Amino acid sequence: MALLNGIFNTASNPAELNMRSFAATLLRLFPNGSAPLFALTSQLGKSTAKAATHGYFTKTMAFVKTTSTAGDLVGATTLTVGSTAGIVPGAVIRNARTGENVRVLTVPNATTFTCTRAFGRIAAAALNAADVLIQVGTAFEEGSNRPTARGLSVTYVANYTQIFRNAWGLTDTARASMSEMGYSNVAENRKDCAMFHSTDIEAAILWGQPSAPAAGPAGQLLHGTQGVIDAITQYAAANVNAAGATTTFAQLVTLLEPMFLYSTDLSNAKERVVFVDAHANKVLNDIGRLSGQVYITQNENSFGMQFTKFKFYKGTMTIVEHPLMNALTADATKGNALVMDMPALKLAYLNGRDTWSEEYGVGKTVVENGVDGIGGSLNSEFAVELINPHSCGLITNLTAAA
Repeated sequence: MALLNGIFNTASNPAELNMRSFAATLLRLFPNGSAPLFALTSQLGKSTAKAATHGYFTKTMAFVKTTSTAGDLVGATTLTVGSTAGIVPGAVIRNARTGENVRVLTVPNATTFTCTRAFGRIAAAALNAADVLIQVGTAFEEGSNRPTARGLSVTYVANYTQIFRNAWGLTDTARASMSEMGYSNVAENRKDCAMFHSTDIEAAILWGQPSAPAAGPAGQLLHGTQGVIDAITQYAAANVNAAGATTTFAQLVTLLEPMFLYSTDLSNAKERVVFVDAHANKVLNDIGRLSGQVYITQNENSFGMQFTKFKFYKGTMTIVEHPLMNALTADATKGNALVMDMPALKLAYLNGRDTWSEEYGVGKTVVENGVDGIGGSLNSEFAVELINPHSCGLITNLTAAA
């Protein structure tokens, strides 16, 4: 036992002794429970909402890539392309087919630019229509003037906070009575309330849709937050795709590739978590089994394969079967896989409205309306932030492996 000198501070306690947030407690006690996505947000940091209307901004890196449309000749210095968006004087443009680099001189309009041909070792060559042209840097002369400024467009994501409330309650007689196994009825009711609260939050993170503040049935403002599936569908529609009647390994790779074009955390750009229902989990495991060979030797006393990760050239997918995607998905729409770039997800809590508990009658405190009982409620208010929807995606209709 060590002696402590000076003022006691939070470092004096082991990290395990400090009280955790509601989400962190779920992650510690119920990592495989009904709210895995909500639990994981405890490890991703929190944002702060300033008002019930909580929009946020997102932008995605864009790379200059266009195509030749006119098939310009070897000596042409004005090239015609599908779009000059993002092309500025000084840019070096490469023809992916011929290997020729050109340096942009001027950009007179939205479909043409003038250039110096053969800017480098590869000689000029005639362009074909549909040749892919990509920017491979910039080049400026000594003492040059400041170049044309560029920037990325910002998308405003309109969103709102949502209030979650779940209650527990029992008569004081029930409080004083013990269950047959000696469990406290109070503890059981509190636990049930916590499970309902976390499940409601998890379902909204998955399937919630933004609902602007408007008068509710009691005349007070009512508002809802946008979940990740709706955000992906609205802002990264190209990342929402349906699988075919059967899915091969190669087809699965094609479905997953768009989610790896962009990453939120470049220090961990190759990791995604895919939340699946039971049917999608079966299909992914069948694809893994059918993509390899199984050898059973005589001394084996178990057989079969279970996959928890899927690896391909872009990165690693950790497979998590989500209980809510099982329980709340109709049989006709089963076979769903939600691909999440976890650093893109944050919960923005209003000040002081991270999950808190209100209780009455506990410890014989005053009870409203003189009710002979005890109870309480759990309350949370936050908005979901998916700051990079282009790094996430949704695959539907995973019906069978091929």
